Amino acid sequence: MADSDDTTTLPALSRRALLGGATVLPIGAADARRRGANSDPVLDLFQEWRALDAELDAWQDDWQQKEGVLLRTIGMPRVLVPVPGKAEPVSACEPAEIDELLEDLPGTEELRQGLHREFAAHRRRWEIAAAAIGLGPVEERVNLAWDRWEALTETVWQVPAGSLAGVAAKLAMVLTMGQPRCDDEEFPWPPLRSLLADLQRLGKLPDGMVSTSR
Repeated sequence: MADSDDTTTLPALSRRALLGGATVLPIGAADARRRGANSDPVLDLFQEWRALDAELDAWQDDWQQKEGVLLRTIGMPRVLVPVPGKAEPVSACEPAEIDELLEDLPGTEELRQGLHREFAAHRRRWEIAAAAIGLGPVEERVNLAWDRWEALTETVWQVPAGSLAGVAAKLAMVLTMGQPRCDDEEFPWPPLRSLLADLQRLGKLPDGMVSTSR
């Protein structure tokens, strides 16, 4: 965590947010094919992706548990801003929000300065506690893992499958990433699960070779 009073690092780590975020260059298709001339490169990538996907779940759980401790003991950095004309104070979670809430209100300079000091002190308590429980290294590890996860995902979509097993692997990834639950009954998940079962049967794939389980 940074020590500056003007910034804070409170990321929202979610796959939906990440997929809409920064672009990560995919692994080259040629690199994927060099993994083995006799195997489907998509299968090799899928096994690596599935292992990383499972690890990410565990690492993100660790991150969320640590942040949960901070939320319970320190609370998210914020201040309550008494805004004229409002019955209740308004919560500000960033310094800029304090100024926005009191914008164009005369005689609030001293109030603003006090609220900024209060916010900075609260955020500093968060940062000290976060460092004490090791939140920073976990957060960094998760972010780096997400970069790798996104690169692997993009590569799988670009590399042509060389077998029914490779096609099934791509479909298993779609199911793993998309359906809220493994038994979700909303369209299109049941038909896609049926299609995956057909591919596994037609390809005579061993149990667990291509699946949505982790």
